[in-house]
Amino acid sequence: MNTSIKSILTAGFAVAIAATSALGQNIIVDEFGNGTFNGSPMPGALFLDAFSGMTTISYLLPFPGVPGDVILKEPSSGAPADVIRFDGNFRLFFFSDFSIADPADSPADVGLPAPVAALPPITFFETGPEAGPNGLFGYAPGFFNPGGNTTGTVTYDFISDVPEPGSMALLACGLGMAGFGFRGRRAGRPHSVEKSAA
Repeated sequence: MNTSIKSILTAGFAVAIAATSALGQNIIVDEFGNGTFNGSPMPGALFLDAFSGMTTISYLLPFPGVPGDVILKEPSSGAPADVIRFDGNFRLFFFSDFSIADPADSPADVGLPAPVAALPPITFFETGPEAGPNGLFGYAPGFFNPGGNTTGTVTYDFISDVPEPGSMALLACGLGMAGFGFRGRRAGRPHSVEKSAA
């Protein structure tokens, strides 16, 4: 009797753990291949999207994902800026546009794919400052929306524009120099050196 009670409790505990992991799934991805699943690294890599024939950043999902496109539009113009594509076969693809004014600076900047009848779209406006990070945060698809998980709930953060590493280093350097100059002034350092008469 003790053995059967232990078996039932063990099975119930296993089911509870599985149900808990199926609920509350959080996926964060950006256009540089940086991703997480429930806080654990989920790196992206270049991969061929069979629907468009384009190679872009792709992430391997822990579930098939409902096929479809999530289209992100610029708030100012209403023009599409990014497409996050779910192929229904465990893959998420991140496509981003580029132009002369906004040149390609990430692996996802390959242009936008053409619509596909088999991939129903859903559209949102980007949120957040244009200098980054911006995109779509807290996207919680229903069971039949693109990226939906038919065995549980999932929430996505699609980070579109993020400062380039070089830009961040330059910004940090500039701020450091400004801070150093400010510190020098507060310490009462002279800002000019007087020439002595020879």
